[in-house]
Amino acid sequence: MKHTTLAAGALLLALCGTAAAADNPALKKCMDGASTTADMVGCNVKETKVQDARLNKAYKAALAALEGNRRQQLQDVQRLWIKYRDANCGFIGSATGGTIDQVNGSGCVLDMTQARAQELENLVGP
Repeated sequence: MKHTTLAAGALLLALCGTAAAADNPALKKCMDGASTTADMVGCNVKETKVQDARLNKAYKAALAALEGNRRQQLQDVQRLWIKYRDANCGFIGSATGGTIDQVNGSGCVLDMTQARAQELENLVGP
């Protein structure tokens, strides 16, 4: 059972890391040079900061483009999304009880932040 859990965790790491790194040369380069769990988490955290700045810029642009009830709806949805992201990634980041959870959790935050930034950018267009 423990081997199955560890194998599943390793697979999850491989899938999550590949998805984010495949579209991001800076993250891929960082991950390629990472030799420890802490290094991998550091790569995810560094790129999450970039994606979070992107998300905040897109959120402000979306708010500026909306009025009245739609603006309030976006604010409400964004607050709920943050709670969901944190809960979801907390869950993913505690699957095995091992150090790989740190990588999976930080990768989850990165992936979800990047996806949400894209969603918000799509609200207002180019």
